[in-house]
Parts: sequence; structure tokens; C-alpha cells
Amino acid sequence: MATDQIPLGRFSLITRLSPKALRYYDELGLLVPGSKDICTGYRYYTTAQIARGVSIKALCTLGFSPSEIGDLLAARDRGEEAVIGRLFGKRRGEIRSEVQRLQEIEALLVQQDAPLEILYMSLSEPVIKELAPMRVIALRGTGSYSETICRLMGALCATVALPENSSAGLRVTGPVMTLYHDKEYRETDADMECAIPIAGKVVVKDEKMEIRTIQGGTCLSLVYKGPYTGLHEAWSRVQAGVEKNRFRMAGPGREIYYNDPALVPESELLTELQQPVERA
Repeated sequence: MATDQIPLGRFSLITRLSPKALRYYDELGLLVPGSKDICTGYRYYTTAQIARGVSIKALCTLGFSPSEIGDLLAARDRGEEAVIGRLFGKRRGEIRSEVQRLQEIEALLVQQDAPLEILYMSLSEPVIKELAPMRVIALRGTGSYSETICRLMGALCATVALPENSSAGLRVTGPVMTLYHDKEYRETDADMECAIPIAGKVVVKDEKMEIRTIQGGTCLSLVYKGPYTGLHEAWSRVQAGVEKNRFRMAGPGREIYYNDPALVPESELLTELQQPVERA
């Protein structure tokens, strides 16, 4: 073996990179061994590669991803200080966000008498999910939020309960929902649409109602437990998720109501918030 050939195990000790990590970086092309034994496949590194290995270890410790590490090393080799500054600035922003998140968790843990359900909802994050297309009976209207939702939902439920629809075998296939068509908050003239998922033949006597299919696709979803007055906070968490994942909104946000406020206490209400999204 040549004196400039450092076996993988020894190189691992020098750089503090595990053998598993070294094999992974080899696959990525981030730190390719100087040579490999053609019979055993064993990896050998050179003395000149030690500095690169140490740099990779340091950048890993700082929380950079493998792709970012590759960009940083390439920028260093080319003397592109602006690229390095931009990536370091991005990482500082991520660290500040993480610090804020941990401080919020610490504040919640101080509240030793807080119900576990409240702690769960406070720490939950939106998840990405795929929605299937959905056939619904829908009614759209404008007004204040609470009054308009009650009015639209009442009319829809009355239509679904018509004797003609019951005898025709109309089935409700999912929980009721509200879709919000405004791009901003409106106090008294909000544009919203209530809908009930259905299957089968349906008779509609109100010409303003329509039978249509709500398109499927990717959405950010968050399940909120508690009174409807707290939904604005849950929506702000969804919006933060849109920005964090670099999505853009691709349709009206939806609220799916899993239980009836007339039957359960406000603290037990379950509402799923769905925001259709697409990659920006």
C-alpha cells in the first residue's frame, strides 16, 4: 500500500466521520476516495483529502444538508464569497426559527396544569396530504362568517333530507365543509361556500345550489381541537406551513367539521383545515 493511501477506518478517525457517512458521501460524489481496491472494494483516501473531510464534518455539525455542503465547498474552491454568505445567512435564519420554536415548547412545558390535548394541538404542525376528487352538493353566499355558514348549511341539510332524495337513495359520504373564496379577511361580506359530499341521484329545488366535483390534489392539513373562535390561530399555522414548504396556494381553503357543536362541548370540536397547494 502506498504511503499516501489512508484506509477508510483510519480516515474515519482523523476526520471524525463515521464509515457509514464516508460511504454515503462517496455515493453522493461529495468525498470520493482516492482509490478503491478492485478485488475487495475497500476505500483508500489521500492526505490531501483530510482537509475536505474535516470541512464536511464541521459543516454537518452546523446543520447544513449534503447538497448545501457540496455547494459551499464548490463556492469555496471558486472563491465565490457571495454564495457562501447567502447559504450562511439562510442557515442563520433557520436557526433563529428553531430557537423560537424551542422557546415556545419551553413556555408550554412550564404550564404544568395544561391539558395534554391543548399541548398536542399547540405543538402540532400541518402535514402534506393528497385529496381525492369529491362530488358535493354546494351553496355559495356572502355575509358574516357564522351567520352565513349556519344559513347555507341549514339549506343544504334541508335539501339532502327531502323525501325525494331519501327515496332515491341519496347518501352523504363525508362530513360537511366550508370553502373560503376570499383572498383576504372580510368582516361582513365574506364569500364562502358550504358543501356536503354525496353519492347517488339528488333532487335540487333551489336554483342557487349546484352539484359539482371539488378537485383533488395536494394540500396542507391541520386538525384543530377546540372552539371555532380559535380557528384563526390554526389557520395562521397552516399559512406558516405554506411558506415554510415553499408552496403557493392553489384554491380556496376548506374547513371540514367532524362533529356537531349542538352535540359536543366547544372544547371537543374537531375541525380539519385543508389548504390546497402547489409547488411555487
